Amino acid sequence: MAVQTFDGVQEAAAESPAPRRRAAARTVPRVLAPVVLFALLGIGWQWVAAEQPSVLPPLGGVLGDLTAQPGFYLSNLRETLTSALIGGAAGIGVALLLAVIVVHAPWLGSAVMPAAVLIHATPILAIAPALIVAFGFGRTPHVIVVALITFFPMLINAITGLRAVDPQALEVFRSMAASRRDVFFRLRVPSSLGYLFSSGKTCVTLAVIGAIVSEFTGTDKGIGAVIVQSTTYLNLVQMWGAILVAALCSLILLGLVGLAERLVVRW
Repeated sequence: MAVQTFDGVQEAAAESPAPRRRAAARTVPRVLAPVVLFALLGIGWQWVAAEQPSVLPPLGGVLGDLTAQPGFYLSNLRETLTSALIGGAAGIGVALLLAVIVVHAPWLGSAVMPAAVLIHATPILAIAPALIVAFGFGRTPHVIVVALITFFPMLINAITGLRAVDPQALEVFRSMAASRRDVFFRLRVPSSLGYLFSSGKTCVTLAVIGAIVSEFTGTDKGIGAVIVQSTTYLNLVQMWGAILVAALCSLILLGLVGLAERLVVRW
């Protein structure tokens, strides 16, 4: 039996497949582009490995070592990832707290920012041995290194984001006698989410890098220690296996932050 509908509804039903086709047309290049890129990188890797075996090992050898001893790589990755997550949480947490204080008490910025710039300008490799001397060979030095390397990017972006509010919206809040708490949670925080998530993507990669760099000295566990040991014994397969594991971990963390941004920032 035919169903009678209005002409406008019929036209909308007829046009509905078009947006889906356009969405599919946009999705296909987004999927194919990284696949093609990684394929080209793999081809380039194999070419360099064939021409300069002392620079890069065959990609099949690296993947074979990863599948032959996954427990070895996962256990060392666990050490690195634990330091990265603990140190990153500490650095980001302190940065957010200081950003809130600076935004509400601008005169403190003249005291906080020079110290933050000094911390950011200090070479990590230069302070890692000093931290080992001060705190021993446990996890603490690695956590401190990660906290220091993630602190500055989050602090700068958090301050910028919390200050980047629409002046007209701020005037509306003030005209309604809104409290500083309402202004902060209902205006400043939503306005800063883009800055915070952008900085979060930077911080998660820096956290992994900081943890690996801190493991170059003072430990025999973690991806950084594996890289140093494999370099010492010229084990290129194991060295690049550790590097690929660390890169994959960074990509996963980056994807998780991006997913959280999509779920939280809906405008």
